[in-house]
Amino acid sequence: MAGVVAVALCALMLGTVLTLCLCQAEIGRAWRRVRDRVAPPPQAPVGPAIEDVARALRRLRPQVLTPAPGEAMARRRGTAAAYDDLLGQAARALGVPDELSGLPEGTDRDAERLRLEHLLREAGLALG
Repeated sequence: MAGVVAVALCALMLGTVLTLCLCQAEIGRAWRRVRDRVAPPPQAPVGPAIEDVARALRRLRPQVLTPAPGEAMARRRGTAAAYDDLLGQAARALGVPDELSGLPEGTDRDAERLRLEHLLREAGLALG
């Protein structure tokens, strides 16, 4: 009886080894599918690098806070809109909640801009 069990185990092991050798490609594809479902591959960041956004924010911030005397209102609004867009990009990159884009011009938008600048500083972004 022990001989029959030994022969059956040897046949089972030989069959397993042959299966593994002959089906390597299929087993590899199945392994990659399972691995990708469990931990999907990292995605490339969307948008410009945070360093570029921070540099642009530091460049525009003084122009928004203290516009040049005699500067046209359209230029002031355009600079503020560009600054707000950059704040939104920085907030998305750092995972900071932002409600700036949905607010109309006025004191609420200015207050949200200050709040967002504060949250970005707390997240480690140096605005100058």
